[in-house]
Amino acid sequence: MGFEPIFEKLSPAGFKRLCTHQAVVEARLLASGGVLISKVLSIVADCSVTAGDVFTGEARYSGRVSFKVLFTCKEGKNHSMDYNADFTDKLLCDTLKAGLKPSVSANILDVDIVAVDEREIKLACVVETSLDAVVESGVDILSGGGEDIYTHVEKIEFFKSVNSVTHNFAASDKVELKGANVLLSEARVVVKSRTVSFDSVILEGNIICDLTCEDEEGMIYSVVHTTPFKEELSCPEARENHFLIAGAALSTHAVTVESDSGKHSALLEFSVNVVAKAFSEETQEVIVDAFSVTNELDFSGEEVAISIHKSNTTFSDRVEGAVTLDVSMPAADSILALTGSKLHIASAVASEGRVTYEGIVSTNIIYFAAEGSVKNSVAVELPFSIASNLAGAVEGDTILARGIVTLATAKLVRGNEISIKADIDVEVVATSSVKRFALTSLNLGAEKVLSEAAFSVHIARGGESLWDVAKALGITPENVLEQNPALTLPLNGGERVMCYRQKK
Repeated sequence: MGFEPIFEKLSPAGFKRLCTHQAVVEARLLASGGVLISKVLSIVADCSVTAGDVFTGEARYSGRVSFKVLFTCKEGKNHSMDYNADFTDKLLCDTLKAGLKPSVSANILDVDIVAVDEREIKLACVVETSLDAVVESGVDILSGGGEDIYTHVEKIEFFKSVNSVTHNFAASDKVELKGANVLLSEARVVVKSRTVSFDSVILEGNIICDLTCEDEEGMIYSVVHTTPFKEELSCPEARENHFLIAGAALSTHAVTVESDSGKHSALLEFSVNVVAKAFSEETQEVIVDAFSVTNELDFSGEEVAISIHKSNTTFSDRVEGAVTLDVSMPAADSILALTGSKLHIASAVASEGRVTYEGIVSTNIIYFAAEGSVKNSVAVELPFSIASNLAGAVEGDTILARGIVTLATAKLVRGNEISIKADIDVEVVATSSVKRFALTSLNLGAEKVLSEAAFSVHIARGGESLWDVAKALGITPENVLEQNPALTLPLNGGERVMCYRQKK
């Protein structure tokens, strides 16, 4: 008997969120030039992070929070100041392994004023950092047992990592202004569509830039400008039928005011980092059971986790709400600007053909009160729950969701009530997880003691295959068919399958 077990590698890959971590970052901003702080109108914080060394169970990263504050001084004039707070931290996760190339992303959850006086403002924000990575299982599975070893084979479908590429590109745009002073600038990016073709990936999306400006009369106003982009990335071995997961993050942005003959414009410059991961859909046969007619077999196996990627798409929607000003606040006569518009998704849950994501849209409304001729502001939070159609989604799928506010607007309803509309884009990655069993070891045992009975009978159960019957009777599948020529497959259940062991 030729006993020669053969093994091959099964390497399913999946894009997964391995861990998240929250850290508090603090800053101290000092007013310069003898300016005395009177009223804080807006606080804005943006964050960027970069992955560092990865060890077993630990990943280090560095980040920068850019704090920006808009305030009025004792003379009622508008001022802004900013501060960059650098920090380092680490993420802990049992599944992290040395050599893994993760992607890290950061989101500002909350910004608070710790203390404020005429000279300085102390701020603190909560930064939530997430670590995502392509994880491969890499299991050695049995692919053959040699002569006289009969195996039961099943086909499994899985995704294999083809390539992961990162790319940086620059974009610029220009927008007209009513004055020469930009007090605050905020920017964010979203990928709207993802296309994979031969050895390349094409991403299309928008860069949204909010400018809070001051006109010639010293009145605050806002400009929201969208810069579309279409970027092609080299992605060797990528093909049109591959599944693609791709996203973008803003690395830096800068605003330069240009003036000519009394006309003003802002030159917007952006640096964007994009990451694209291509997966091919594969099919592989795995052995799930085995038997020998002549010998006992000692074998074992394990369940292999398979990630099935379903969708990476972007939804557009709108969140609406209202805020009523406290009676102690001055009544609003006009809306000047909206700053710090952010989208935080608290949960995303899949159901049959749908995904429901819940969270909060937050923004800060700066308004003008004619009584006392003052500028004031109010922070707004709009909770939401939105359901969108998502083909192929089922209950239990894992949904990763992130998004931005693309446009926030406010309208006076009455002197103390303001309605708000926020257009949002939400990027969703949907994945399901299944476990498939495969044999991973096989050893030859003692010789079988053959039955001395003249014949054996097996009563088939519904759904049994020829291989199941052969294993139950302890003969080869060929012998089953030879001795039962009238047998009709597949078996319905109840059939009497004969095995003649002695013939005269």
